[in-house]
Amino acid sequence: MTPIVQAVPTRVSILARLIPAISYALPALGAALSALLFIGVMEAMRNAESAGIAAVAGGMSRANVSTVIALYLAVFVGLIGIVVGIVRCVSTTTTASPASWFFLVAGILGLAPVLTLWQGESLLLEVITSRSGPGIVAVANQISMLLMLTIGLAAVGVLILLVASVIPLPAAVRAKRKWAPLIVLVIMELALMAMTVHYHLRTAWFYDVRLTERF
Repeated sequence: MTPIVQAVPTRVSILARLIPAISYALPALGAALSALLFIGVMEAMRNAESAGIAAVAGGMSRANVSTVIALYLAVFVGLIGIVVGIVRCVSTTTTASPASWFFLVAGILGLAPVLTLWQGESLLLEVITSRSGPGIVAVANQISMLLMLTIGLAAVGVLILLVASVIPLPAAVRAKRKWAPLIVLVIMELALMAMTVHYHLRTAWFYDVRLTERF
């Protein structure tokens, strides 16, 4: 009797790549939009050096809304990606799953703009909450660089994510172990959830400061 040899999939699934790519691209897009609005807040502060705490906090809370919404959507899409990954692990498929490092790199590309935006906001918070600090002028250039970096990383990251999710990939990108990609998907989903919580709390704090006009 001739043994049955199961064929090894030669193509990497587009669906298995596209859903996580969308999940990681959303935070990058949200961070880029928030960075643009943040730049507007910085310009307003330069034009009105005596801008009150409420005005700054209000501008920052509005700037952060796009990132918060994008992160919540990313978490939802990421959960769909995990479900797809589970289904692929327990069923026979004609296409291969991407390697675990593919999702790791994709997640870093998506979260990098979110992290640089967070750093820029942290510098602003350090200045406006310090009673004896050097003032916004001392860190304005650094914040501007971080915001421009956020926009640049988002543009490059989203482009790479979209292209990498639809083009044919070489055999080196195929997963060698069935469950490894799913584990990385879960790890990146937890990272998205953590960033969502942090941005939600910070935005709520900005909104509260706008209402109370005190830290």
